[in-house]
Amino acid sequence: MNKVRPFWALASLLLCSNVNANRVISCSERDVDFIYQKHTAGVLIPANEVVKSFPRGSLSYSEICEVRNQLIMDGLAFTLYKPKDQKQRYISVYNGFDGGSKIYGPFVN
Repeated sequence: MNKVRPFWALASLLLCSNVNANRVISCSERDVDFIYQKHTAGVLIPANEVVKSFPRGSLSYSEICEVRNQLIMDGLAFTLYKPKDQKQRYISVYNGFDGGSKIYGPFVN
């Protein structure tokens, strides 16, 4: 019995880390275009910054997607939050150089 507990503890840990690792998916082409349009239009500015949080587990995997450009290492990563019960979208910009993250929106889809 004592040898079984560490096995189950390790299996649980691996299962939980696997679930969290698959939570954020790459954005579809349509979502990438939406983020790109907002970024190039210059609306990701302090005036549109919001204090909003999406508690862990509150959104399904299809409501969150991420865009990272591996070719252009500018340190920015964009996350699009698209809650199903709302027509509003939020864009989070993560700055890999200073570790900061800001959320902008709401934007109408």
